[in-house]
Amino acid sequence: MERSYIREIFEEGKEKKVLVKGWVHDTRDLGKVRFMLVRDITGVIQCVATKDNEVFDKMALSRESVVSIEGKAVKSKQAPKGMEIVPEKIEVIAEAEQPIPIDVSDFSKTELSKRLDYRFLDFHRRRTQAIFKIQTEIAHSFREFFYKRGFVEMQSPGIISAASEGGTELFEVKYFEKKAYLAQSPQLYKQMLACSMEKVFTIGPSWRAEKHATTRHINEIRMLDVEVAFMNQMDVMKLQEECIKQIVKDVMEHCKDELELLNVKLKIPKGVYLNYEEAIKKAGGKLGEDFTPEQERKLCDMYKGDIVFVHSWTASIKTLYIMKKEGKK
Repeated sequence: MERSYIREIFEEGKEKKVLVKGWVHDTRDLGKVRFMLVRDITGVIQCVATKDNEVFDKMALSRESVVSIEGKAVKSKQAPKGMEIVPEKIEVIAEAEQPIPIDVSDFSKTELSKRLDYRFLDFHRRRTQAIFKIQTEIAHSFREFFYKRGFVEMQSPGIISAASEGGTELFEVKYFEKKAYLAQSPQLYKQMLACSMEKVFTIGPSWRAEKHATTRHINEIRMLDVEVAFMNQMDVMKLQEECIKQIVKDVMEHCKDELELLNVKLKIPKGVYLNYEEAIKKAGGKLGEDFTPEQERKLCDMYKGDIVFVHSWTASIKTLYIMKKEGKK
């Protein structure tokens, strides 16, 4: 029999024979009736068996045991989402030892340090899985946005011989008999490609040897990076705005269950465009100086939930490769 995913059973809503595979999410024993919640990557469904059912004894399996269940999907007003399975055969693929080292329920209060020690188990938590599903949707939406606009996806090197971007510390690695570094940016590579292929993007890792003193510093990140030729600063910012709007829209549409599970509410943001002089004044900063983290937060608090773009900066506080306006400093 071909396997059914749990979401398909609910979407079809038909009473029929099914084969499901997954993990024991929870069990309840009411004496003459036992309930088992079974979870796969698409959802959770209730299985129910009475004492005269030959699979009754297997309905008391330990949580997170791996099972394969054949039975009949039936409609039930009492069951979550109106469908449940009456099992006819239960195969125990792997029985979980008890007690499980960490609580993998949606209400787990296990501290992060211990969860990381048992990360392979922590991935069983639906809240943890929700994060990965949303990340997947973000990457998919980002790619689709630029594919539709004729961009070329590139993969830049992860090991480099010299710094590709100033202002960050590098992780040094041994490359056979030579000294090398983990790439802290795809900057130079995407600029080279944009000079010939015009429109390129990449999703990939970057490493920076920065101590975790603040939330602005991180050792390893995933960058969603774009480079375009023949565009001015306003063109690039509008492209970014439309991309972010599309990503948020797609996440809201395709990750409703995950957002609800994480108690996250999103709205499609607006783009707010401020030139450097008006932005630094609004934030309480000084002309000719960069924004402090506090000033950045203050500026964003003025436009909650929206994207704030600051343009037309004073050239003296920007990097050498930023193009200057004619006759401007």
